[in-house]
Amino acid sequence: MIRKGVILLQKKTRLLLAVLCLLLAAAAAAFFLFRSPAKASPLKGKTLLLAGDSRSSTDYDFYQRTLEQKTGSTVLVEGASGKTAAYNASDEYLDRVFSLRHDFSLWLVGGNDDGSPGTIGTFSPDSPLAREGESVVEPTDVSAPYAGATFIQAIDHIMRRYKASGSQSGSRMVFCTDLPQQRDDPASPWSLRENWERKRLAILECCEKNQIPCLDLYTLCGFDMGIEPMFHAPTDTRTNRGVYYMDGLHPNPKGINLITGFEVDLLEKLIQE
Repeated sequence: MIRKGVILLQKKTRLLLAVLCLLLAAAAAAFFLFRSPAKASPLKGKTLLLAGDSRSSTDYDFYQRTLEQKTGSTVLVEGASGKTAAYNASDEYLDRVFSLRHDFSLWLVGGNDDGSPGTIGTFSPDSPLAREGESVVEPTDVSAPYAGATFIQAIDHIMRRYKASGSQSGSRMVFCTDLPQQRDDPASPWSLRENWERKRLAILECCEKNQIPCLDLYTLCGFDMGIEPMFHAPTDTRTNRGVYYMDGLHPNPKGINLITGFEVDLLEKLIQE
């Protein structure tokens, strides 16, 4: 009798456990079925434009795909591979970019400018760049083709041409500080922290001067180049050799995921202003 009672109790326990599992499964299914859908990005349906050099070009299409997936936007890719800030300031480049309808443009410029002393310039004798020995220069004439000689003049020319173009009413420009890189060897101008930081200061100065939203990717990302490879030409756009960089110059999908996280956060704030 005792044995039969134990067996009966075991059967009832198993039955209760089975019923409990079914109830939990039903509750979980109801939760996933009836929960509120994830909130769509306010950027959904907008058009974003990527401008600058190869890092924003079709050479690395995962930048475009990542932004589109995160925002639901259409992303235009207009980076010019191998080009400097001076080319980005040219009529040839700016006329093409300004002819494309977009809501926001994201500018990542300077990957092909090494930032050496004497090449950057400043507009103020009291700026951090002036204290480092950079020459004070005059703004360029935006009604004429770009003819500046320094990095800061090119960045400033781009911003003022954008504001003066009148062709993108309602659009917004966001300028990013340049990212660190390393080429050839640790002693080359491309690989020196002081040159990276010199370019950053020039972009910050221009953004403040022209009241352009600035995304300080250099600081926000905080990439440690000690764990990244050294870039050597020719460019290999397919083989990933680093942690956040493909090759010491171009961010890889992991790097782009970090970068676009900061970009989307800022864009979503700007669109709701």
